[in-house]
Amino acid sequence: MAKTPVILSIDLVLNVLIGPPGGAGDMIVARAEAGDWTPVIVDLALYCAMSSVEPGDTIDHARLTRLLRHAQFTASQSRAAGEAFAPPSAAEIAHWRDVVFGRDRGDGDE
Repeated sequence: MAKTPVILSIDLVLNVLIGPPGGAGDMIVARAEAGDWTPVIVDLALYCAMSSVEPGDTIDHARLTRLLRHAQFTASQSRAAGEAFAPPSAAEIAHWRDVVFGRDRGDGDE
């Protein structure tokens, strides 16, 4: 059976980096290791997730390494060749962190 490619959103990549044990990050890695999924990481998602790590965060290096063993990378094509990504805004970072730590419950206004 072919592995299903699954594109990881920014908050899911961040979850793998700093999310709590037993959460979405662990589930993603488990599905990849079981051969169910091929995680696809867009370069912009990785950049934004890494930009969202704050001092004091515990980075789960082992979980990230396990994910990367199974991941495929793709370019977002959201920037010109040789140009840097624009840094995410503080509001974007706060939102992604809220999702990772279960603080984003949604109120229907999104």
